[in-house]
Amino acid sequence: MAHYLIIGSGLIGRLTAWRLLHAGHQVTILSSDDFRGTDSAGYVAAAMVAPYAEAVTEGRHLRDLASESLAIWDRWLDALPEPVFFPRCGTAVVAHDSDNVEFERYYQRAMHTLTPSDFQYLTGHAMRDKLPALADHFSRAIWFDDEGCLDNRQLFRSLTAFLKVRADWRRISPVEHLDAATLDHLCQTTLNKKRDDFTLVIDCRGNGSRADIASLRSVRGEVIRVHAPAVSISHCVRLLHPRYPLYLVPRPNQHYVIGATIIETADRSPVSVRSAMELFSALYTIDTGFAEARIVEMQAHCRPAMPDHLPLIQQQPWGVQLNGFYRHGYLLAPIMIERLLAQLASSNKVGRDANYT
Repeated sequence: MAHYLIIGSGLIGRLTAWRLLHAGHQVTILSSDDFRGTDSAGYVAAAMVAPYAEAVTEGRHLRDLASESLAIWDRWLDALPEPVFFPRCGTAVVAHDSDNVEFERYYQRAMHTLTPSDFQYLTGHAMRDKLPALADHFSRAIWFDDEGCLDNRQLFRSLTAFLKVRADWRRISPVEHLDAATLDHLCQTTLNKKRDDFTLVIDCRGNGSRADIASLRSVRGEVIRVHAPAVSISHCVRLLHPRYPLYLVPRPNQHYVIGATIIETADRSPVSVRSAMELFSALYTIDTGFAEARIVEMQAHCRPAMPDHLPLIQQQPWGVQLNGFYRHGYLLAPIMIERLLAQLASSNKVGRDANYT
């Protein structure tokens, strides 16, 4: 039985620990976050699993990888101790008539990147039949069937319940720089162990690894959660705009998440008045029923990104780094973690996966 030490307990750290435990290994977790994961980007995120909608802007290679992840999620969620909301609700990409240029650009990218069976172009009666809640405000849409969204809070709760019982989970001060000496000190002072007592150290600190991964950068996401009993949108919506592309994601009991995803900054201060006004304005233009919605939460966080927007598995003298998921944490976590575990099981040298260079 192998014994793995995981640094970080965000989405990637939790899922990696869970899968290692599920495979019969021992796991120790060291993290500066609380058990709920409230300081994690994955705790704030909208948790869309949208292989096709994302591939339009990121490329066909992402579609193929993310499609594998979508299938893995079905299997993984069945193995969790508690149910997690994961509707295959589909994604509608829309734009107001004043932003037709953005819509046409997206449509042309879809035509170039995807195959005709990956999406539908909706207008007129087809728009009203498929997307009646949007038809009064938008004249056309690009529809991606079978995409989904997770309730990330339910997922974190389920993982927490499992890991608190099965893993040795310790809370520590933030680790700003990770090397052999730091790990030796952590193992000795926190665990009364030696680093060599662990089969491998896996660094899952996300933005916390910026001092150790030179090309890692932060991408801020601002998210508002609302309760809107007057709204009946059951699918994901992406609203195109030249300055702030937005998304709307359903949650159980007529709760919704709306946010902007690609603000290039490491700033984690609260949501600004300007951003809040833009998000609320966008909500109202999607469905006027949001006018009487109640604000549940406003939060901002930063996602770790590499220059190519793709995650990495990278070997270091002291262990392995699993990082750089950008806004694709929920989209690509399953395939990346399964690849890492396959490498560990076969005892192959762990390095940056050739498919991501």
